[in-house]
Amino acid sequence: MMPRPGFRRLGACNMLAGALGAALGVVLGMAVAGAASAQPQPFEPVPDTPEWNVDISAGAVSGFSSTGREANRVNATPWADFNWRNRVYGNPLDGLGYNIVADDGLRAGVQLRPHYCGKSAIEGLDLPDLGADMAVYGFVRIPGNISVGGRVMRDISGQTDGTTYYASASHQGVTRIGLLQSTLYARGGDARNDAYFGVDADAASVTGLTPYAPGSGVRNTGVAFLMLTPIGDRWAVATFANAERAMSDVADSPLIQARDEQEMAIAGILIVRRFGGW
Repeated sequence: MMPRPGFRRLGACNMLAGALGAALGVVLGMAVAGAASAQPQPFEPVPDTPEWNVDISAGAVSGFSSTGREANRVNATPWADFNWRNRVYGNPLDGLGYNIVADDGLRAGVQLRPHYCGKSAIEGLDLPDLGADMAVYGFVRIPGNISVGGRVMRDISGQTDGTTYYASASHQGVTRIGLLQSTLYARGGDARNDAYFGVDADAASVTGLTPYAPGSGVRNTGVAFLMLTPIGDRWAVATFANAERAMSDVADSPLIQARDEQEMAIAGILIVRRFGGW
């Protein structure tokens, strides 16, 4: 569904892994599935949760393109999601997941996640191809309907052979106009992920960039908000916004410094249609 995500940023893959993973993976995943207490987040269940559901949606998103267009424009963006018995689920960003533990206040499981990449805006700079990560995760609900936890991901496609991690704290609450979800998150990884942030000697000689080899540590922090407003039994409007900042070695990368883009943002609105129940 999302074969060539297009960011105008130089480091297309790294910013995709951070901001897109938060804005669309977290926010949209919460929008169409989180409202039914599906997928990895153990929020308090919403009444009338169906045994299965398939969600199809489309809308306008600024800051992301699923077709390779300019990301600074407003682009049409599709989405699809499924959940079965709160155990098996999938979408274009989380990939295929299974909740090994699906208790009321605890979720733990595994995912096979696609790792997308875009085409570099710098001539002579090659970026990794489409890859895949194997992930394990765990999230627990604490008082206040707050879900805290994270996941650890390991590249299994030979693109980087690196390990990355993600940690978040999310809150879900019902307001007068719909379900509001807020997420604070951080992402990091080991030094093997320099394919997304580093510049080796060969690339430096072709592009004129300074050679750079980032180390391990926290790489991105961000915040995401979603408002899901039901319309009848089968439809809803999802509005969302996400802001992210590059940290430490990522912020110092020539791929980020070249355009002074340590911060980025995504916002959009989607119309969601649910099959199987709401």
